[in-house]
Amino acid sequence: MSLDDREALHRLAVPVYGELDADLPDVLERLRKQFGRIAPVEVAPGVAAWILLGYDVNRRVLQDSAEFARDPRRWREAREGRATPEKVPGPFWYFRNALASDDPDHSRYRPVIVDALSGITADGTRLAVRRIATELLAPVALTGKADLVADFAFRVPLLVLNRYFGLSAEEGLELVELMRQVWDGGEEAEKARLSLFAYAQSVTARRRENPGSDIVSRMVRHPNALDDEEIAHQLILLISAAHDPLMNLIANTAHTLLTDEEVRYDLAGAHLRVEEVVDTVLWRSPPITLLPGRYPVRDTLLEGAYVQEGDCLIIGYGPAHADPAVAPYIDPLSPSGIRGHLAWGTGPHACPAQRISRQIAVDAVSALLDLLPDVRLAVPPESLERRRSLFAHGLKALPVTFTPVDITPPTEAPWQQSQNPSSSSQENPASKPSSSVKRGRLPEWWSKVWKFGR
Repeated sequence: MSLDDREALHRLAVPVYGELDADLPDVLERLRKQFGRIAPVEVAPGVAAWILLGYDVNRRVLQDSAEFARDPRRWREAREGRATPEKVPGPFWYFRNALASDDPDHSRYRPVIVDALSGITADGTRLAVRRIATELLAPVALTGKADLVADFAFRVPLLVLNRYFGLSAEEGLELVELMRQVWDGGEEAEKARLSLFAYAQSVTARRRENPGSDIVSRMVRHPNALDDEEIAHQLILLISAAHDPLMNLIANTAHTLLTDEEVRYDLAGAHLRVEEVVDTVLWRSPPITLLPGRYPVRDTLLEGAYVQEGDCLIIGYGPAHADPAVAPYIDPLSPSGIRGHLAWGTGPHACPAQRISRQIAVDAVSALLDLLPDVRLAVPPESLERRRSLFAHGLKALPVTFTPVDITPPTEAPWQQSQNPSSSSQENPASKPSSSVKRGRLPEWWSKVWKFGR
């Protein structure tokens, strides 16, 4: 279908808002068959954008910030009045953070986040995740049943981040509750969003007055001298980026282990490591399917489509990984495969916390299997439902059963972040499979399940 005229975007746009008639991966595959590597869609009534479906075009746009800017204030649909905050969800709009900014602001914001995160140690993260996992699973472990989304994956990222902010367990529970209200939507959602920003502002003000060794204190002391509002926006970015993507990565990895006996047996037999399963899930089932956006700085032809200056290009992490020109030929555990997935982004706006996020996911799943070794799915796999989200690729619930067990942790001293991060914090943990670990039947497994979202 021809997309090479100026009116193609609005003339041919396919609605993808509201309740979709199928799982999002299936909707995206239909778009691929209809349009190819780039598809015109409506993200709200009368509001059009392009979804990038091919691997190469996604990679090109992500890496070329000179031709494809990041700042959403360029969006033509908003400039011309068709897109408004009332009609279009939050991810399409500008915030004063590193993700939504171009230079010079991006060059001020990003180093503050990178330098603050660099003080987090691998050993400290591992201990924090293990303790949090034990505390979360201890109450349900006595019952022999749990929902690994609501009881575990939803909470782990927020509680880990809260501790790296240097805050108490009580404030961590408050953060979890606020995020739950945002998720639930309705009248409480907007109030909860405002409360989240108030949480970030409060933490910033307290650390400005009484700095410590935590992430927020390092941001406050950074030579780029961000003001309190700017720091609060970076904290909201960290909370958002840590929550949904990491929750989905933990749950999607657990889902793979619970539904694929071959993978579970290979893991039990030391033919696979949890790290390798996580890396494969990042290819096979990336936690974020779509994310706006990039904005061409001039009219251009992109994969045969006439894309105008200021059009929104929605990055397609999920469909890029399912691109038939790439997916069947990828070994996710080879060095090129590990480097090649787009789940963390690529280019100037790539996720600055990818090393830490990957480790949290690995440590959370490892703790789950260690604490509940006979965990198993409580319902038929085909009955599990995915969230009908335009952006996230996650499960609504992951009910499991296991032998009831008492894993109540002993009373310990309050958790504190190390003031002298070890050199291990600079390492890229398990960036490639150990030569001492057998690959087993992984290539065959990968070729069987490469299709996105299956």
